[in-house]
Amino acid sequence: MAEADPAVADLVTRLMAGKGDVMSDLYDAYAASLYGIVVRIVRDTAVAEDILQEAFTRVWTKRSTYSPDPGTLFTWMLNIARNLALGPLRSARERTVTTTGLSVVVGGQGANQGTDGNGGEQAADDGALDASDTADLDDVLSSLPPDQQQIIDLVYYKGYTQAEIAKEFGIPLGTVKSRVRLA
Repeated sequence: MAEADPAVADLVTRLMAGKGDVMSDLYDAYAASLYGIVVRIVRDTAVAEDILQEAFTRVWTKRSTYSPDPGTLFTWMLNIARNLALGPLRSARERTVTTTGLSVVVGGQGANQGTDGNGGEQAADDGALDASDTADLDDVLSSLPPDQQQIIDLVYYKGYTQAEIAKEFGIPLGTVKSRVRLA
C-alpha cells in the first residue's frame, strides 16, 4: 500500500534514504499522536516521554525494516511505540485490570459494574493526558459496543494477548478475535 498523501510519501522517501533531517519532520507530524497512545498505556507522562524518544530512535535505526505493503508509515511507527510501551507490562505480567466488571462486559453477561459508564475502567489520574488531548480517540472508542471497547482496551492498552483474554474470561478465542476485528 503506497502512501496516498504526497507529504507522507516524501517523508518515507527521505527516511528510507537516510536523510537525517527527516526526523524532525516525522516528530512534528506524529509525536503528539504517538505520545497520546503511549501515555494512555503507561499512565505516566515522564515514562511516556522516554518511550516516545526511544520509539523515534528505533524508527531511525530500524528504517530498513519499514515496508509500505502492510500499512502506512504512521501504523508502523505506532506499532513500534506501542510495543515499547507494552514491553514492561508483558514481561512483568502485571495486570492492573480487575476481573470484577470486566468479565461481565467481556463475557456479555450483564451490566457494566466497575466501569466508568463508557465501557472502560475507572482510573486514577496519575499523569495521563487531559481528556481534551485524547478526545478523538475516546470518541471513536466510545462509539463501539461495550464488549468491543473492553477487548480493545485489554489488547491495545493493557497488553493482553487474545488467547489470554479468552482463557481468563472463559470466552472462545474466535469470539475474542471477531470482536477485535469488528472493533
